Amino acid sequence: MATPETYNGSLPNNNTNVLTFSNGNRTIPLVIIGGIAIGSMLVHLFITFILKQIAKKTGWAFDKEVVKHCALPSFFIFPLISVLVTLSFIPDIDIAIMDPIRHAFEILLIIFTSWSAVGFTKAASVAISQNNDYIKSTNSLQSRKLHTQLIVATRIIYGMIFWVAAAAILLTFPRAWEIGVSILASASVAALLVGFAAKPSMENLIASLQIALTQPLLLDDYIVIDGYQGVVEEIEAQFIVVRTYDQRRIIIPLSRIINGTFENWTKTEENIGIYFDFFVDFGVPLEDLKQYFMNSILKKSKNWDHRNGSLSIEECKEDCLKLRAFMTASNVKLAHELKNEVCEKLMDYVITTLPEYLPRSRGQTVEKRSGIDSMGRIVTKMEEASLENNINEKKHHIFQEKE
Repeated sequence: MATPETYNGSLPNNNTNVLTFSNGNRTIPLVIIGGIAIGSMLVHLFITFILKQIAKKTGWAFDKEVVKHCALPSFFIFPLISVLVTLSFIPDIDIAIMDPIRHAFEILLIIFTSWSAVGFTKAASVAISQNNDYIKSTNSLQSRKLHTQLIVATRIIYGMIFWVAAAAILLTFPRAWEIGVSILASASVAALLVGFAAKPSMENLIASLQIALTQPLLLDDYIVIDGYQGVVEEIEAQFIVVRTYDQRRIIIPLSRIINGTFENWTKTEENIGIYFDFFVDFGVPLEDLKQYFMNSILKKSKNWDHRNGSLSIEECKEDCLKLRAFMTASNVKLAHELKNEVCEKLMDYVITTLPEYLPRSRGQTVEKRSGIDSMGRIVTKMEEASLENNINEKKHHIFQEKE
């Protein structure tokens, strides 16, 4: 009579016959895994080729951008998924060997999947920017608003993908939650200090979201902040880059934009007014100078937008007049070119045609004297007056005697 088998508490292994060979050869499963990985790569290349052909026929920018930015990371995703699925059917492999391999493949799969998500986001951003009517229109202000929102939103999504991927990788470790809880429980004070230390970075991250929503400044805006003036060249997650007229790059934290005060010369429109001051003598023929400024300089300049231009007295100083030349241009670049052009031509005209009306230094030297000297001068004046009276009296007597 056969004795019944006792139950040892473990589930039966249903995969004992999968990829198991009678001769115990382990080379054949490895060859099969390699063949499956290579086959999945070939399948990916075939699918990518088909999608490229479809994208060419549809004419949509989004299709082309998705294939362009997601083809490379997905090339690694296909074999990783195939190998992970195949590994689950290989029996009798030491856990000490299998678990690290599976864990490494899982981490790689998370990384390449995140890369694909970034590529998909990039493709959507490029497609929106290419197909949007505002960007194609001549309304530069609307296009800059959309461009700024698109850039900031895209970078926020990039950051979210990064943090989700990092959290997913950490969760693949068995004791990640236990270690995290123990660290927070035993180092709450340290965590508080780290929070205070990271406060500026968090402020800048929140400021980037506020800039995307409220839009106090946009890309290519002309701003003046902390004594610096220039064009907003980049808006990053933590700072902005301002390009000055002499091609310097000023880095300004985003929290300074939200919490401080700055001038935005192109907030409501692209057109900009610009001026420069110069000094002349009081006798300058102002009307002649105004006529030359308007007719011979501004009206002949291709950088002037014909909206506004004037030459007026800004201030009367004690030794000269301060004149201000004001002009407008359609954008910041043309405004700087116009300013330089007008300044050079106007100064050349004053120097060559009206040199006598350049500012002059007028001074009068007064002899310094003390109180005693002043009294001596007064006494001398009195003596001279008395002597003159005596001379006049003698002349009068002599004249009478002659008569």
